[in-house]
Amino acid sequence: MTLRTIAIVPARMNSGRFPGKPLKTIDGMSMVGHCTLRTRLCKTLTKVVVATPNEEVAADIRSLGGEVVVTPEFDMCNDRIAWAYEEVAKTDGPYDLVINVQGDQPLVHPDMLDQIIAAHAADPGLESSTLVEPLTLIEEFHDLNRVKVLFRDSDGGLIYMSRAPIPSPKKHGVLPERVYKHTAIIAFKPAFLKEFLAFGMTYNEEVEGIDYNRVIEMGRSMKVLVTPIVSDTVDNAEDLARVTKTMATDPLWNAKAYGRS
Repeated sequence: MTLRTIAIVPARMNSGRFPGKPLKTIDGMSMVGHCTLRTRLCKTLTKVVVATPNEEVAADIRSLGGEVVVTPEFDMCNDRIAWAYEEVAKTDGPYDLVINVQGDQPLVHPDMLDQIIAAHAADPGLESSTLVEPLTLIEEFHDLNRVKVLFRDSDGGLIYMSRAPIPSPKKHGVLPERVYKHTAIIAFKPAFLKEFLAFGMTYNEEVEGIDYNRVIEMGRSMKVLVTPIVSDTVDNAEDLARVTKTMATDPLWNAKAYGRS
């Protein structure tokens, strides 16, 4: 089954934790530029757009040949995603799947998007999904910027997301044998995205600062897929320095700058 799929990269300059984050440069290119061009390398995607309220971000993406939807100001990125999707759908018509690729993931890999799309193509009833990767560093386990994810062994259904160190280290020592961190790539069927937003914020979502706990409160399911690809999220200057070092030897970036040169 071939799906008509759109990836939307949300980006805003007034990040509470790291202001101006989208335009922080990594080896001469903006962070959101890296994220957008790497996402475009995924051949199973139909379209890629950046959703931003900031004209400076829009100008940067256009200079790289990317497509932009300028949105109103929203506090929550999924509101921005939904607004941008509706704007695109006015001219393109509906898509089968909307993928939120957070703009602070400059090391996103096209294979990660292929994995999400393949899961939805194989299961037409799947309403939403996301990716996780193994967490192996004790510092990350206790880092409140890193979202940890519990999911069912039986079918990959989401159980809970938390910034706290879960599962508990009580039985297995300092770092449990299996710990997974969220990779901020999230897919929704458009109809379910509308339901998700209409449901409103829940207590567990608000207290954790994690939107996707809302799916559990709704009594619905989000499939969690484990990616073998190691990526990284930029939440602060320290993260940016680490990612910049990684980018220097990244094979996608070094392959003629994502095919642009």
